[in-house]
Amino acid sequence: MLEDLSLRIFKVLDRELSKEGILLVEQLPSLIQRLEEGIQQDATEREGLSAEAQKSDRLGQRAYPFLELLKSSFKHKDPIVWGH
Repeated sequence: MLEDLSLRIFKVLDRELSKEGILLVEQLPSLIQRLEEGIQQDATEREGLSAEAQKSDRLGQRAYPFLELLKSSFKHKDPIVWGH
């Protein structure tokens, strides 16, 4: 489930998910914008769904911690590094 979420988030970011990687500070503003736009698009697409379907697997709810990580890293001018 978490891998599916990670793949979905990285697809929104137009990046390939790998076992090792880095998101540079200079990249963070555009990545934040892409993720926020993806969350908004997901919310808009869900408007026509049934109430039950709207509850399941919302990108905004699931991606919020990652979005906050991006914002915090940008604020502190720290890159995001994983798998190192």
